[in-house]
Amino acid sequence: MRFRYFDPTQQSTVEGEVHSGGEVAELVALIGRLRADRVPAVEFANHDGSSLVLGVAGERAVLLWTDTDGSTAHSVGRNVGDGVVFDYLGSYTEMPSTYAVPVDLAVAAAGEYVEAGVPPTDVGVLLALD
Repeated sequence: MRFRYFDPTQQSTVEGEVHSGGEVAELVALIGRLRADRVPAVEFANHDGSSLVLGVAGERAVLLWTDTDGSTAHSVGRNVGDGVVFDYLGSYTEMPSTYAVPVDLAVAAAGEYVEAGVPPTDVGVLLALD
């Protein structure tokens, strides 16, 4: 599956492919080590036109799903703390705290999407339609 994120140190978009949940976890760890004010989000794009964006801020993360017909959904978390702030392809992005889930669950959900090509359902992350 294709991925892309904006590398703030190079001021360019990085694109590539991942094939497993393990590769997703490695990619998220790599992106988390970039020196930036905000951690870049990574977008995973399936050949069918669907996509999943994973935005990480510390120990919390947000998932944003877009279906092949353009329908969107977001992760559902608890209303704890401030919103989640990340960089989405070079743009400051803030999502409500009610979208935030633990980062390990979000990474597992992204891994499931990469491996199965469908919205994550088996890792304990609920997606709500927008």
